[in-house]
Amino acid sequence: MFEEFESRRIDVGETEINLRHGGDGPPVVLLHGYPQTHVIWHRVAPRLAERFNVVCPDLRGYGDSGCPATDDAHETYSKRAMATDIVRLMAELDHERFAVVGHDRGARVTYRMALDHPERVARMASLDVVPTLDMWDATDKDRAIGGFHWSFLAQPAPFPETMIGHDPDLWLERLHRSWSADFSAFDAAAMAEYQRCFRKPEVIHATGEDYRAGATCDHAHDEADRASGRRIQCPVMCLWGQKRDTGGPGRTSPLDVWRTWVADGVEVTGGPVTSGHFLAEEAPEAVLDHLLPFLSDGPSW
Repeated sequence: MFEEFESRRIDVGETEINLRHGGDGPPVVLLHGYPQTHVIWHRVAPRLAERFNVVCPDLRGYGDSGCPATDDAHETYSKRAMATDIVRLMAELDHERFAVVGHDRGARVTYRMALDHPERVARMASLDVVPTLDMWDATDKDRAIGGFHWSFLAQPAPFPETMIGHDPDLWLERLHRSWSADFSAFDAAAMAEYQRCFRKPEVIHATGEDYRAGATCDHAHDEADRASGRRIQCPVMCLWGQKRDTGGPGRTSPLDVWRTWVADGVEVTGGPVTSGHFLAEEAPEAVLDHLLPFLSDGPSW
């Protein structure tokens, strides 16, 4: 995996970020989600690197990146803090403006970055995510069962950490089996890497803080943006796994949700992919079929 990519670890101020990067062309950042690492992009990043300069970091608290000390307000693991890491990381790599593709929690960092740093984000793609505020507002019985980890991981420490730490491999397998449409789609080496990283107690705690932030400060940041009318200024693509629809009949399309967050006249495109939650691993060719024209559209940034 990532044979032509360079591995680095870069100090971004509050922590250090582990990453791989490779290719040549306009810069594109790929951000992973929970409970994984940058390795989720192993089937997508090499193809993108044929046209783009691709950067695949581990978010703070994940993989081999640093796990800074937590705070009572959970701001340390807010998407705002994580987005700032990526902006600083890209500046260290001499990229002032770039595209961002985010999956799961990485997509939450992506749209927060587009809102907080509009001058840096040229276009963004969200894989299997709607904004945090909308997710909480639309939570009903189906979504509460399908997304039970949201409320479980938001419980005060060390309760979730103790439960998960008892058998982190079981937790990882349970999530990958229940969220995917085909568990056999996961590469054995990728799964071994997720297990290696998620066995670290500090990662279990930090990723729990990510969800505690999602229930507190991230939610508040979204509320403030909605109240102020601040909107995303760049083109947005949203893809989602058609085989993991926990919404039930009558739920608003993710595209329509994203349109409420985007400035008037800015394009929102995308649609469902025949996949479970882990699009980049379960359906990499379909993801590339969407991403390549989206990222190539218009002038280079």
